[in-house]
Amino acid sequence: MTETAQGTATGERVLVGIDDSEGAALALDYALDEAVRRGGSVRAVMAFEPPYVWITAEGIVPPTSDLQHEAKKEATRIVENAVAARRERGAAVPATEVEVYSGPPSAVLQRLSKDADLLVVGHRGRGGVASHLIGSVGLNCVVHAACTVIVVR
Repeated sequence: MTETAQGTATGERVLVGIDDSEGAALALDYALDEAVRRGGSVRAVMAFEPPYVWITAEGIVPPTSDLQHEAKKEATRIVENAVAARRERGAAVPATEVEVYSGPPSAVLQRLSKDADLLVVGHRGRGGVASHLIGSVGLNCVVHAACTVIVVR
């Protein structure tokens, strides 16, 4: 666990799905606020799906561990930026950990929701048809998560 606040994580566990979208940034900030209110911690999770076919100039497929390492760097950067912004404005920062998993985001978050008190996800706002055709992480989590889910617009 990466400690980013004074003390330890003893209260409720807030799980938040992150990526590089504006919706995920809003969800992360909301999750940090909620963890402070609940006296808990934040588990920020990024899911990535390795491509089925990976073509490079060298013809080499990078190992999944390389993709996971890059995703972890990106996820850590996202969380560190959010934490730094909170500190700049004088907001409290709860204990926070960053994790990366391979798999579809909705499936990863649903699985991890079993160990959470609250799941927070962002909303991309694709609209009804696009969300229906390609699936919605938020909708899937609302329907299938094992804990309360908040979708942040």
